[in-house]
Amino acid sequence: MKIIVLPAGLASDLDWSAQKEQALHCDEMILWELDFQLSASSFQDQAAFNAYILAIAEFCKIWKEFSARSKGAVLYRGSLDIIRGIEVDEIEAANILGDYLHRLASFLPDEAEPYCLFEGSSFGRAKSAQLMSKERFWHLHLSLEDSRSSSGILLPSDEYCTPEVLEKLEKFFEMPHRIIPEKRLNEMWDGLDQLYLIEEALSLQGKRHVKGFIAAGGEVFGAEGFEPPTHCSQSSCASQTALCSERAK
Repeated sequence: MKIIVLPAGLASDLDWSAQKEQALHCDEMILWELDFQLSASSFQDQAAFNAYILAIAEFCKIWKEFSARSKGAVLYRGSLDIIRGIEVDEIEAANILGDYLHRLASFLPDEAEPYCLFEGSSFGRAKSAQLMSKERFWHLHLSLEDSRSSSGILLPSDEYCTPEVLEKLEKFFEMPHRIIPEKRLNEMWDGLDQLYLIEEALSLQGKRHVKGFIAAGGEVFGAEGFEPPTHCSQSSCASQTALCSERAK
């Protein structure tokens, strides 16, 4: 896949002739990157937001021409530390970033998949996972390739992510995994065989979802009170997803 960057910051003239020429001679699928040069101050600047919407409107013209060979658009690429400049607590700052990017994504062509690519974080792995939770970025792809790991780490709801819980979660990050927000377990367990979690960080709803996952043949580790059943295959777990989603509600 070829990434073509479109300068879309406030100082850009939105002349993307060179990028269009590059696309014309590209034989790969194209992922367009709208480089808005976002900063923490952008999120409170309505004039800046309007300028970004104008840039997206120009991008829509390019998309129309190259849609058959285009995958989507990157709306942000950079460090998660961008939220440190937002003068609220970290959780609310992450919510602000997620809401902002979803607002931008709403102006993209319907077929264009929106991406947010975080590159680096000073928060630590468990805290970063909490802040980058799909609960906040549900409609955005957070990597160029979706993880196919059969192991998942259950991410507790924010109110349960105490420093002690995050410290316990850290030990799970040594293995290949998918991060599964507790509230989204029913929607995201397809293909999972094992689920690692912290029992004291489960809500009542989370416990019901976990029991549904076990009923689907999944194995649970790191939680007292749940007896992991015999290992199941990805196909077996996937085949029962619809049934057990109904049971878990």
